[in-house]
Amino acid sequence: MISFSHILSLFLLILITPEVVFSFCYPKIPLLDLQPAQYNGSWFVIARKPSNSRYFLPKNINSSMISLILNSDNTSLSFSEYHTVEQKCKSLTGNMTKHKGGYMLEVKQEAGTNYVEKIFFRPIYHGYSGEQNEEMNMVLYGCLDGNDNGGCKIGDELVLIMSNSRHPQTLQLYKSAQVIEDEACIDILHFTALDTYTECGDEMVDEDQKLRHAKIDEDNEFVDVECRVENIRPANNNISIFFKEPRVLTVVAYIDASLSGEQIAHISCRYNSETTAECEWIRQDTCFKTNLTQTLSTNQIQISSSILKINGSTVPIDWSGFVLWENGDEYISMHCGLVDDDGACDSVRVYVWSDEDHMDQPTINEIYRELQKVCIDPTDLIFLNTFHECIIPSPTPSLLHCQSPNGWSPITLSMLQGVWYIAADLNADPKMFLQSTVINMKRIQNSSDLELIYYAQKESDGRCIGPGNGTVRLTDNGELHVHIEYSYSFVPGYKSSIKFKFQILYLDNQRAVLYWCFRRAENGTCTQHDVTFMIRSRHFSHNDLSMILPYLDKVCIDRKDLRWFDLHSQCGTEISSSTILRRDLITLTHYHVLDILTNVQEPKCLYNEIRGVKADFYSLERAGTWFLMSRMDEMSMDTYAMVGRIFAVTNSTAVLRLFQSAALPGEPRECFTRVFTIRERENKEKLDYWYELHFESTTKNSTFMIFRFLFYNRHVGVIYSCLRNKADGRCDEKAIYVISRHESIDHAELTVIEKVAKSVCVEPLLLYHVAAHDECIFEHSRLKPPACSSIDIVSSNAEWIEMNLQQIEASYGRLLYQVVASSNSRAPTFALRFDGQHFQKITEQPSGCLSSPIAQIRFSQRNRNLIYLPSDDGLIAVIHPAGVRSDLLLREAQMSGVLPCLAPTPIPENQNCTQLVAPVCKYPNEALTDTEQMNGDWFLFSSDPMFVLNWRCTFKDGDDDYTHSFECFSESWVGECERPTRGTLHINASNSTFYTVFDEEEAPIRTPEAEIFTSGRISVTDERLILLKEDHLVGRAYSLWLRKTEGGMTEKVKQDAESFCVWPIESQIRHTAMLC
Repeated sequence: MISFSHILSLFLLILITPEVVFSFCYPKIPLLDLQPAQYNGSWFVIARKPSNSRYFLPKNINSSMISLILNSDNTSLSFSEYHTVEQKCKSLTGNMTKHKGGYMLEVKQEAGTNYVEKIFFRPIYHGYSGEQNEEMNMVLYGCLDGNDNGGCKIGDELVLIMSNSRHPQTLQLYKSAQVIEDEACIDILHFTALDTYTECGDEMVDEDQKLRHAKIDEDNEFVDVECRVENIRPANNNISIFFKEPRVLTVVAYIDASLSGEQIAHISCRYNSETTAECEWIRQDTCFKTNLTQTLSTNQIQISSSILKINGSTVPIDWSGFVLWENGDEYISMHCGLVDDDGACDSVRVYVWSDEDHMDQPTINEIYRELQKVCIDPTDLIFLNTFHECIIPSPTPSLLHCQSPNGWSPITLSMLQGVWYIAADLNADPKMFLQSTVINMKRIQNSSDLELIYYAQKESDGRCIGPGNGTVRLTDNGELHVHIEYSYSFVPGYKSSIKFKFQILYLDNQRAVLYWCFRRAENGTCTQHDVTFMIRSRHFSHNDLSMILPYLDKVCIDRKDLRWFDLHSQCGTEISSSTILRRDLITLTHYHVLDILTNVQEPKCLYNEIRGVKADFYSLERAGTWFLMSRMDEMSMDTYAMVGRIFAVTNSTAVLRLFQSAALPGEPRECFTRVFTIRERENKEKLDYWYELHFESTTKNSTFMIFRFLFYNRHVGVIYSCLRNKADGRCDEKAIYVISRHESIDHAELTVIEKVAKSVCVEPLLLYHVAAHDECIFEHSRLKPPACSSIDIVSSNAEWIEMNLQQIEASYGRLLYQVVASSNSRAPTFALRFDGQHFQKITEQPSGCLSSPIAQIRFSQRNRNLIYLPSDDGLIAVIHPAGVRSDLLLREAQMSGVLPCLAPTPIPENQNCTQLVAPVCKYPNEALTDTEQMNGDWFLFSSDPMFVLNWRCTFKDGDDDYTHSFECFSESWVGECERPTRGTLHINASNSTFYTVFDEEEAPIRTPEAEIFTSGRISVTDERLILLKEDHLVGRAYSLWLRKTEGGMTEKVKQDAESFCVWPIESQIRHTAMLC
């Protein structure tokens, strides 16, 4: 027998003949045969493409709502329209009658006149959304009269994108845009988004469409909710009446740290009275029972029970909390275990109880909204198996490890029906690898079989195969027998078929594990097998993984041998999932969707054309954890998963803390914790925002990158960075990251958001979708360290490492470091200096300075300015050679680990020990009489931060006084000779400032910063050139250039540079022997 994933691999042999694509689009107006009743109702015009002619609607409208009422003849429609112009609400009336497969609209224009305007409308798209098809969406295409193929003259079209929802789902907008562009040959950039949140026409819509039910803010986004625990006011409920009738309640989903790692699959409780119940728990094949007692009061429920833990012990468990929501069949209990500094709940316990095995999607959505109201992310919910039965199977005699386990129970066809996505299979040969697979199983009328439809995408070339067909039969012994048909394009009309089997290891309404053993040893153990994970939605979380891992252990499959599929592939989008019991968060407004689809029509490919939008740091911080959804970069390490949190320091500075799962190509992945500082920059003239991100580890050089937000709306963002430009201004080394504040994301929304990449000339297909289940990011709550006041020295951690003498020399040199903050505010001020053998602690004595060797010192691998002195009462200190006391650097140090509170040390005054006084850094501010010394060759000796391995520049006199043209050659970190950089340095002789203008014929390799600063201050002598830039993330950025490639730094130049607080250490120094 062959596994399911093996069989689907065979379909990749199907050859798909590529279609010839023409640059010119010919309108192909779809022929939709809609019933009159499908027009009936109130429609919000989401966007419109106006006609060159007037066609009943003024061109300057801000909103439009259309009411269509089916007349008594059940064919014609009564037409009413309400629109706003200059904040005034106006209305139009008319009638729609059947005409040529569409409707002829006759609109009375002016009150009291007989003028009637006509337009022929045809529906070119009609779709439904929601579990119960409660949302309808439609595109009307019209003009005075259509030509033979139903199309209109170019420019004469009036196109309306309409929905019965003020906030249509992104998938429907995306499909509408596709039809308009592909079939009607009209670019979305010609459309104007209209306001759906106005009162104009509100009296004509149904109750659920009323404006009061659509809360938004001035940015057309959902309003922020109340996060302070003390202000949470749940609505009055009837929880005491809820238990008046007999109940059997099942835990549908929960958030509870006490159940972490317990592998619980099912919890249900049968109530004997209002206050007592017997509960059944299921963990794999283990079923155990416990008793429950509860007391009820207004909006409160006190519940106590017990749990048989996985280690065999029985311990009490508390399910108490206030009742957040209740509807007569379900209720939500919530308890806050720890209130954070900002008043929000930092440790929440949530249980969703229901007396139904199956909870419909509208109820799930309502539960999500209730949780969002109190700042709980619904994606944190862990869903349990509500269909389980507490039946303990009889033990199998002499059951060997790795034999086939007992089949799953219960199994019904209804549990198998619907859409499934393949999340993973076994990474074993022989196999042709698939990148994604989606299947849909439907009940065949008058049959016990299921019809199977599939799409599969090949990993090697991305080809999408499908739709394919097959059947699935559930046998009496719980096996799945699958029969699939497939064909080859080079053998027209011929279909092949193949049969295979599955054993169901695990099944609930959200997840399934299918297994089959192909070959067994004589003792019954399996020697060749395969496994397939299936999931109902495009989101596979760590909780999903933890639920099914025990079943892999039973059949001796290591999780490291699993191969993960792309759940957000575009292959198979024709199959729509109902997202049963799953996340369904809408994070894009129709403004966002249409803006994105418009912007990609006019991409900006050159470095000087790209503009970034503002992403407020406090908004980023309030959102909490940000999850990486997809990425495309050319970094040395491949990123498999990443989460991060922003901690704002000021309006323009912040600290970013990341958990990252990454690896060098071919190496095993590792977990990393990284800390960065960020500064916001703005060019008001160009309406451009960009962000400087600085990274400085102990064992590596300091560097930073520039990134921009191409899109940001408090829920999702698209980050772009160009690390290197081509000569023509296009990006040569780029990075794009799509982030979301929610662990999961709607597939259609991700599809639209990834299209933002096209606005900077990057194909969205190049983006790699990362994993949400990666163990490196599972405990993302740890991104925010616990309150520093609760941490002692013993429990502190910042990846402390010890370094040998050579490493210390390279990272710290022989510089004098001031202690600018420490974990003991009462400790006397001191400084540190490495003498080649030990770090010397310098303290003040009446006679001056006292140096004493430090017995033991450790360094944080995440922050080179953070040290730990175990021999000095476990003191943790922040050091800096220039004695900089910066709130940003202090917050960066505090966020570098789990640390006690770090407080700034007082600035020493009138010290007997001069070494404890911070140096006064010289600042180039003198008037210059001559800059002739600039001319000639210069080699980069050192810099902070660093971008390239080496630079060599030649300066010559420019066209004007105090200007110098330059030509520079650089060598990248991989030893690659880069193209030359040319430009002119303009010096202000009155105060030693300068700015750089790069050659217009060729784009600079890096923008806007590199070792050749775009602006700053300059100091030059015959022997050295120093460029300085203040207000930088590292405090003061510098680059030091010398004349000769041999001889190195002289003592004279060294002392001269130190007067500017330029202290080159080994990790910052280049060898200057470049070949470029």
